[in-house]
Amino acid sequence: MGGCAGAVPPQLMDQSLCLEHFLGDVQERCHNFSRHLESVALEEELRQTATKFIMLSAAKIATIGMENPPNDQLDRGRLLNAMLLLAELRDRFDKLTAAKRKS
Repeated sequence: MGGCAGAVPPQLMDQSLCLEHFLGDVQERCHNFSRHLESVALEEELRQTATKFIMLSAAKIATIGMENPPNDQLDRGRLLNAMLLLAELRDRFDKLTAAKRKS
């Protein structure tokens, strides 16, 4: 996905992604991690990978929202939606981890 033709916010320069592709990638990865939660036992390596992805993506979204917010209302909504997807995924991982510790 690198090398987008669209404008790349400074916060996404290291990935060479425009906001649209970055948010699409976040959404796709959230759905993939969610499927893993439903289909396989949560392995430590997967949990660590998901947690790192969630934290880094949320930090980028927050930085974009604070330092370089999109002018378009739809794009601002997509930023918020991506943050909510990340929060929901984190909550699901936390609940699953807590349940595994109890058993």
